[in-house]
Amino acid sequence: MISQGTWARSALWPAVTALAYLLSAALGEALAFPSAPVSALWAPNAILFAALLLAPVNRWWLYLVAIFPCHVLAQVEDTPFSQIGIQYVVNCAEALISAAALLRLEAEPRRLGQLSAMTNLVLIGGIAAPLITSVAMAMAFVSLGLTDDFWLTVIARTSTNAFAAITVVPLIVHFAEAPGRGWRIPTRGMLLETSCIGVCLALVSVYVFVWPGIHDERAPALLYAPLPLLIWATVRYEIVGVCASVLLVGACATWGVVHEVGPFVVHSPVRNALTTVLFLNVMCIPLLMLAAVLQERKATVAEAVRRDQQLAHLSRVATLGEISGAVAHEIRQPLASMLANAEAAAALLQSGRADMASVKPIVADIIADNRRAAQVIRRMQSMLRFSQTDRKLEQLNDLVLETLALSRGDLHRRQVIAIQSLGDELPRVLADRVQIQQVILNLIVNACDAMEGIAPDQRRLWITTSARPRHGVELTVRDSGPGLDDAMLERIFDPFVSTKPTGLGLGLSISHKIIASHGGQLWAERSAGGGAIFRLILP
Repeated sequence: MISQGTWARSALWPAVTALAYLLSAALGEALAFPSAPVSALWAPNAILFAALLLAPVNRWWLYLVAIFPCHVLAQVEDTPFSQIGIQYVVNCAEALISAAALLRLEAEPRRLGQLSAMTNLVLIGGIAAPLITSVAMAMAFVSLGLTDDFWLTVIARTSTNAFAAITVVPLIVHFAEAPGRGWRIPTRGMLLETSCIGVCLALVSVYVFVWPGIHDERAPALLYAPLPLLIWATVRYEIVGVCASVLLVGACATWGVVHEVGPFVVHSPVRNALTTVLFLNVMCIPLLMLAAVLQERKATVAEAVRRDQQLAHLSRVATLGEISGAVAHEIRQPLASMLANAEAAAALLQSGRADMASVKPIVADIIADNRRAAQVIRRMQSMLRFSQTDRKLEQLNDLVLETLALSRGDLHRRQVIAIQSLGDELPRVLADRVQIQQVILNLIVNACDAMEGIAPDQRRLWITTSARPRHGVELTVRDSGPGLDDAMLERIFDPFVSTKPTGLGLGLSISHKIIASHGGQLWAERSAGGGAIFRLILP
């Protein structure tokens, strides 16, 4: 059995939709053009369409039932019941056709930021469904004698329903889905920019569509005046910017036609009204397509960044896996020391000859060894953790020293002597700590791998940092290995290019991307004294 609470929750949104349907019908009547069967914004069908798009299919019938009394209440005055019934059926049919088609054609129909979803919304919800149902309604009206102008009924209803579908539905879907994405708190700059766009667009629209005496021979050119501001709103705020700004322009244009001023007051009232609505549709559709392309491109870029971060994380894990044996050995040493000290302390206590003077050094050694092991573990955890980019002002020398401490066991195992020469008073760099340490660790591990084929007593690794005036801070990693030939120098940062037989060839490619994303440079050179040199500059 379904509980009362579940029924209440199921009935809440249909009730809200019905109320919105009633209020939007009243608003549509108020926005009707004088002496014309056309409303500037007839939103009830668009509201029902959006509600069905957001609701589970098995609850659609609740919405259709809920809007019926509101539809009757909105149309009951001076309207034959047969007309009320026909309009209810075609309104429901329009919303059902639009929602069902989008669900059928799109895997994620609510993601109108995808070009395919927006195209289907415009073609089906904005053109096909209103046209089909308008033809059906006009045929019924003509057969019952409710109208004698078939094509006027079709064109008027199709254009007004299309405008509502392409402006109201995206807004409703956006704000309904916003809680799942997380609300973005607008910054002061964003609020200032939004206000600037809104005020400027309102002033231009009032001048073009409302100001008396403007609709002369200059009127066709003036119709393009709002376009730069509409594009600005589209580029900055995408679909929401398009819908909100076009509705603002539509309000001004409607005001002008109702008060018989502006560029559209040149023919009969019916033609003026239809021209206004068609103008708004033609202006809105390309902007919606542009907004969908921009939003889809932004999502693609964000997905590429996310995948790069995942790949960088996997590369970091693989690099740490290579030195894990040396790290484990480095942890075992303080653990063994702690165990020996603890056993010595226990023996003293058991013998009864323990005093404070003899126990204190033992406890101090245990604490020091514990801290040393904890630091190694903490460094490993930091490098293994997957997180979003977090850039802060960092001292490059600190990052180098921490990375050397992490790789100290591996350097000892490979019998590589690390020689460091770190510059004094270097300026700090804006960097993601873990990512830059990943790059440094990768360069160190690659240098050690390059020196596997030479005698242990010749294995040297030089790490230097210095300030580069007007460029930033430079890090240089040089090894005493065999070096790189010309062909490898050209391809060393390409994906899947490696000098190691078992290497994937991703470490340097990812490192290059990381440094580039920081606004820096990473390149390789041949050393005059033999070996390879890798230099990176961070601004």
